[in-house]
Amino acid sequence: MTLTVFQQEVENLSGIKLKLKINDNRSTMLSVRWETDCTKVSLHRMFLEAPQNVLDSLACYIRQEHKMISSEIKIFMENSLKKLDYSHTLDKSKLSCQGKVYNLQHLYDELNDQYFEGKVKLFITWFGKHTQLNKRCVTFGLYHHPLKLIKINRLLDNTNIPKYVINYVIFHEILHHICPSYMDEKGLHRIHSKEFKAKEESYEHFDIAHQWIKKHRVHLFAHLD
Repeated sequence: MTLTVFQQEVENLSGIKLKLKINDNRSTMLSVRWETDCTKVSLHRMFLEAPQNVLDSLACYIRQEHKMISSEIKIFMENSLKKLDYSHTLDKSKLSCQGKVYNLQHLYDELNDQYFEGKVKLFITWFGKHTQLNKRCVTFGLYHHPLKLIKINRLLDNTNIPKYVINYVIFHEILHHICPSYMDEKGLHRIHSKEFKAKEESYEHFDIAHQWIKKHRVHLFAHLD
């Protein structure tokens, strides 16, 4: 749908004249500002291909019949987000794979070959520092879906961390690509599906990795160099 046709459709459905902006924002997909002289709407480009039920819900939200974003819109955004690919925008020269102890690319390639026949095409890098002041809250790994990028905390780049533990973290993040999060029928964000959990247990060191993390997580980072 062209921008002109889309704006006419949404204005007709909502009964409100809009100041519409279409963007490629990677974080905020939908923003509405109700001002005295106009209603400003900023939408991700994905909405140009939205089905009728999503446009209807969007119109209700714009005219403030719905105070919250509906489950239809949330599900649409979540599903559309999975199709976005901004990996071409990555500056590959800034990816850091070689650590003091572990080379992430080597570990990723081994896991990819062993469990996925080498078919998963993702990028991987370290993030953070080798030391962390706030040890109460530690994120071992992250997966950025639009960038197809796995990020592993540098705190794991240490001789005190067994290889099977960091491999488990990488494997877990790969599964976020294989089995992405979803919105249920109530519009609640579900991160780990039944399929995700089943595949996760196929990791050969799943039990021992979990036991190690459970045993060491509280005091782990106080003892890292």
